[in-house]
Amino acid sequence: MRSCSKTVSRRSSRGALLALLLCAAAAQAVDAQVVDGVVSTSGGRISADLTFRWDKPKEAVDSLQNGLESRIVFTVQLYEKGHGVYPFNADRLIAQKTVRHSAFWDFLDTVFVVEEEGGASTICRSTAELMRGFFSSRDTFLYDFAGRKHTALYVAARAQYEPVRLMPPLTLVNLVGAASYITTPWVRIDVP
Repeated sequence: MRSCSKTVSRRSSRGALLALLLCAAAAQAVDAQVVDGVVSTSGGRISADLTFRWDKPKEAVDSLQNGLESRIVFTVQLYEKGHGVYPFNADRLIAQKTVRHSAFWDFLDTVFVVEEEGGASTICRSTAELMRGFFSSRDTFLYDFAGRKHTALYVAARAQYEPVRLMPPLTLVNLVGAASYITTPWVRIDVP
């Protein structure tokens, strides 16, 4: 009996070790998807350049070339730091901007197409162009502070990537978890 209980104990400790390794690998995979950003203040305006860092570009390209559509949503918020320790002196939201990009493969012209919601379409002839155009948001205008003094401001940004965008009536499939989203943690960037 003792040898049996030792075997079970070793197996359960191996299982626990395997579970820990899988959790660590999952945590590293989540950390691999982040938003990098640069905030600029030129000409009295505050704007942000954001890039979603995706470590699996081949999966994105394969998905698009198989006829699926992908979407990414960048959310950028501009805050003014609060002064003091009281709740009414909390950081104040000044501006918020959401930028949406959709990408698909045009079979007739054999090019990738990146569309910005409410904006123009961009044709990408290579995978590198697709990665630059789809996974980034350039010169996103946040606020015009011309003539006003600004104090301690910062930007919070994140991205939500939807590798496979399901169109109605297929959106019911979302309820059973067939489509997945990758949401990055919020990243904070101080305004210079």
